[in-house]
Amino acid sequence: MSTMELTLYLLAFIAYFVPFYIARYRRISGQHLVFWFNLLFGWTLIAWAILIVVALSVHSDNSSRHSYSA
Repeated sequence: MSTMELTLYLLAFIAYFVPFYIARYRRISGQHLVFWFNLLFGWTLIAWAILIVVALSVHSDNSSRHSYSA
């Protein structure tokens, strides 16, 4: 296996789990669900795209810490 092939496999692996990385970075509740759905259904590009939308649209746990009351 050449270095180029190994690099491509590594990049594909990283790209495959982008929805999980987004969910983890945003600290959304249900990160484990995003991981498992990504692992099992991410190979279908439709599920992968839906998971990215979910990871970006669900409110993160951090947002509740910054609520201010007047």
